[in-house]
Amino acid sequence: MKPTTPSKPVTSSKPARAARSGQRKSMQSGFSLLARGEPQIWFTGGMLVICIAMIVGLLGLIVASGLPTFWPTQLDVLVLNDGSLETGQPQSTRLGKPPADGSSEPTQTTNAAISDRLSYYYRTANNDLTGQHYRWLDATQLAASGIATPSDALVIERLEWGRLYGFPLDLNRQLSPPAEAEAALRDIDQVIAAIDTVPADAAVEATTAAGEALANVRAQLSERKQDLLDIALRGELAKATSPDARVRTVGSEEWQAPSAVPADTQLEAARQYWTEPALVLQELQQAVIATTEAREELKQAMLAISRLDAQISRQQAAVRRAEMDAEQTAARRVEDSQALLEQVVQLQTTASMLQQAAEQLPTLLGSGAEVATAVAAIHAYRTQRLPEQSAELERQLEEWLEPIRQQPPAIVQAVLESQTRFREIALAKLPLQREVAQIQRALEAVEITFAVPTGGSPLDELEPTDLIELMNGSFSENLQQRLADRGITVTPGASQTTAIEVVELNQHLKLVTFRDQTQHKHLVAVTRGDYIANPDAEAWRVLLLPEKVHSARDLVRIVPANQLGLSGKLSVYFSRWGEFLWDDPREAGTEGGVFPAIWGTVVMTLIMTIAVVPFGVMAALYLREYTRPGPLVSLLRISINNLAGVPSIVYGVFGFSFFCYTIGAFIDGGPKNADLLALPPTIWYVYLGITAICGTGAFLLSFLASGPSHTQTGSKRWMSRLALVLWLLSLAALAWLILKSPFFDGFYREYLPNPTFGKGGLLWAALTLSLLTLPVVIVATEEALAAVPNSLREGSLACGASKWQTIRRIILPQARPGILTGAILAMARGAGEVAPLMLVGALPLAPDLPLDTEFPFFHGSRSFMHLGYQIFTLGFQSQNSEASKPMVFTCTLLLITIIAMLNISAIYLRARLRRRFRGSQF
Repeated sequence: MKPTTPSKPVTSSKPARAARSGQRKSMQSGFSLLARGEPQIWFTGGMLVICIAMIVGLLGLIVASGLPTFWPTQLDVLVLNDGSLETGQPQSTRLGKPPADGSSEPTQTTNAAISDRLSYYYRTANNDLTGQHYRWLDATQLAASGIATPSDALVIERLEWGRLYGFPLDLNRQLSPPAEAEAALRDIDQVIAAIDTVPADAAVEATTAAGEALANVRAQLSERKQDLLDIALRGELAKATSPDARVRTVGSEEWQAPSAVPADTQLEAARQYWTEPALVLQELQQAVIATTEAREELKQAMLAISRLDAQISRQQAAVRRAEMDAEQTAARRVEDSQALLEQVVQLQTTASMLQQAAEQLPTLLGSGAEVATAVAAIHAYRTQRLPEQSAELERQLEEWLEPIRQQPPAIVQAVLESQTRFREIALAKLPLQREVAQIQRALEAVEITFAVPTGGSPLDELEPTDLIELMNGSFSENLQQRLADRGITVTPGASQTTAIEVVELNQHLKLVTFRDQTQHKHLVAVTRGDYIANPDAEAWRVLLLPEKVHSARDLVRIVPANQLGLSGKLSVYFSRWGEFLWDDPREAGTEGGVFPAIWGTVVMTLIMTIAVVPFGVMAALYLREYTRPGPLVSLLRISINNLAGVPSIVYGVFGFSFFCYTIGAFIDGGPKNADLLALPPTIWYVYLGITAICGTGAFLLSFLASGPSHTQTGSKRWMSRLALVLWLLSLAALAWLILKSPFFDGFYREYLPNPTFGKGGLLWAALTLSLLTLPVVIVATEEALAAVPNSLREGSLACGASKWQTIRRIILPQARPGILTGAILAMARGAGEVAPLMLVGALPLAPDLPLDTEFPFFHGSRSFMHLGYQIFTLGFQSQNSEASKPMVFTCTLLLITIIAMLNISAIYLRARLRRRFRGSQF
């Protein structure tokens, strides 16, 4: 008989079966979403995607807004309902009603008729005429003639007042002789200038034969110059291609055609006119290129003069330093003698000019008796009268120096050296000043007249019949009178002597160019009235356009916006990028380039990195390799972490007060200038002795407590800690004694009250940002040191290496990639910081580079430009935010690119080091 089993209570088996079924399904599928955390993975991955999308979107916005900044767009002429004109380059088109002033974004409304209306956003330029750079225009503000794109319209980029939009009326060039004639004319001018320095009451009286010879020789030279100039100008006019070339005869103020001047009549000057738009544009482009080169030469000459002036200032500062060292003020200011020294230099220059004139006269006029008499007179004046004048000036200088010679030798020597150096500098400045004057005359040789289609003065008195006469080139007396009332005079017989050009821009807009012998005017004829209800082609409104006259020196670039193809647009685009990267800013940063800001950003970032990395690495080495866990180390780590969260503006305030007003002022003028009361010498020596005793005690305690750490007794450990405290106290006391020293009066006290280092500058900005990024370097370096395996340390110590040898040859090379990671993070943060730089050295405009080819090459006391501060200034402190907006995005794109390039270079170096030490792991 089989054994019986106890019976189980009867219960429902459905829940158990369901549980077992779910378990079997889970086991069959092999995974559970909840068990493996799939929702969390998708959530964190989604957050990562959102972050990446935000970064890509921001970069895309910057790229999309920054790259098109310099792309040339078409130039439109807009006819408004009020009868005025506006000219601009289209920027964007949006739906919505623009504000009343037309200067801001269009506003969205609930009115469907208004919200569906197009608004046009134009860059209008002509700021000196309209006072605005951009403008929103509603579609209903435009007349039926709408928008025209004339092919002759130009975009003129100027040095001042931004861009100008207009039509070229004429180009007026002052002709200059060729190079060979220019050299001969220059020689004659120099000889004439030398003869003019011989006064009538000098060694040769005007009534003597020598005086008459000088006057006759000068007249012959003037006639010779006029003949050479006449030949040169006629030769240049013969090569002129423009039929509008004009000349002026000697003694006449009127300009006339060369063909109307008799061959035997001497010319005083010559000009060449171009009135055909295509020829004007061609000549204008060439003139702008030549002007750009001349401006660069002028800049170099002015820079050389400014450096010579700086040398004079340094010599004056040397005299003031000698006075301070002697604790005595010179009897007279050294600047007071400069007028006498300039006269001495002028006499030396005059003597040299007379010597050259005496040598050149026979070559220019032959060896006649009159020329020989004039040469003898020049020699007599140079050898007799000039030495007397020079001796008199030297006697006056000696009288001026007499009270100074009674003073300490250091002051006397400094004053004499200053005067000697001033003479040398004054002689060196003379040719530079002549070069500057010559370049400035050449820059004024070309003038251009533009008609500006902005606003316009309406000529409402003109009737349709008058307009028909005007377009046909015939002027009745009534039309001449109505034009005269508006400031337009028409010469008699104007129908034969006046050129009228009519250009139909579109069916409702015509451009009429009125030219005669004396004036060039632009008239714009536009339809008037209700153009849609009554499109009457005979109903015209005539506007007289304003004109602007510029010399070629005022222009930077000429762009025929409506004539450019793809290659032309690319050429203008890259040309503007080149100007942006290599030129100085102008127009408050809205035009020109940002090269000083690029240079300042890169140099400041590199100096900051050089300053922060050694200190960060040393701090991390001490915390990781030398200290043991304890309250002091914990407090240090907490402090470092807290420093990483301090706002950057706090670092700026600290840098400004500590570096600029304390350290910088101390460097300039010692403790007194830094508001630090210097200690009396006796007390200072006492404190110095105490500091020396503390330092000696620290050294002895360190020596007694030396030895392996595992063999140290408790007393030795306390001696080691006491030695550390004494070392720190000694260093702090030494720094305090330096700041309180009674024997230091500063390195730049002679320049006070003008500070040298006691103000914001590149050096203090770099040090301030190094403090800001120091926690980043410390934390990254400490993590890199912790990642080095202990087996490497133990193996090195087992081989007999010391602690420092292990750190220098084993740990630091292995941790170098991690250290570079900290440096990369510090560079990325420091290069983009702006708030501290606002207080410690950055300026909106500082064209003098802090690192250049002038000794001592690195100028840490100079203020500098920074791309981040440039972006802040353009975006939030510009008087015209709309005009600054394109440059904000472009500067932002450039700053991101520079930071990326610096980081990529550091990352490449880190990767190389990582590959180098990859195979050295145990």
